[in-house]
Amino acid sequence: MEIPQKLKDYINESRSPLPPISDPDQPLQVDSLGLIRLVSFMESDCGIRVEDEELIAENFATLRSLGNSSSKKRRRLRPHR
Repeated sequence: MEIPQKLKDYINESRSPLPPISDPDQPLQVDSLGLIRLVSFMESDCGIRVEDEELIAENFATLRSLGNSSSKKRRRLRPHR
């Protein structure tokens, strides 16, 4: 699981007044508007493209699920040698 630090920081800031995420399996507790903002941040600031079919709750439930779904995507995007 690889989550960029600026993405972790964004998630923790956007969850305020909830405490920062300390466990990768802790629920992110992102509502629908928060999800739209999170995806926008991921695409514009982190360079992580999120396809429509990837917009399912389980991909954004925890840091671990977010990291797993984005790392699978990064593996698919690497050129074959």
